[in-house]
Amino acid sequence: MSTKNSVGLPLDTVNQVIAKLSGLLADYQVFYTNLRGLHWNIQGDKFYELHALYEEYYNEIAEKIDETAERIVILGGTPANSFSVYLKQASVKEVSGVSDWKTGVSNVLETLQHLLGNLRELQSLAIKSGDAETVHLSVHGIKSFEKKIWMLTAYLKD
Repeated sequence: MSTKNSVGLPLDTVNQVIAKLSGLLADYQVFYTNLRGLHWNIQGDKFYELHALYEEYYNEIAEKIDETAERIVILGGTPANSFSVYLKQASVKEVSGVSDWKTGVSNVLETLQHLLGNLRELQSLAIKSGDAETVHLSVHGIKSFEKKIWMLTAYLKD
């Protein structure tokens, strides 16, 4: 029996990476849906700028969903594809009916901070596994989320 997967990575640590990627996929799916709701429901004087921003964010998360699911497959796993599973696996909570800009932006900021922590954990596991591509995926996400966190934090200051 082989101790490596089809791309030559050790099964013992790759399975941990797959589990972390699966949790991240679930979080991304819930976050994507939350962003869509925020995009649809935003009201008030920040409508135009946040309507566009939320759309930009959910389009980026849609790409991350696909990259994450494909990485799970490449590593030998099977990505979940149902919301009942995502809701069980996700640590990001659903938000619904939010139209107030501060509540929406604060939720997005908190979610990005949470995802940033998850990506750092994923990066650490991927390094231990010798999984350069998952390290790359996590670094790209970290860079993107750190910038968004900085910008949203500045946006919320009075």
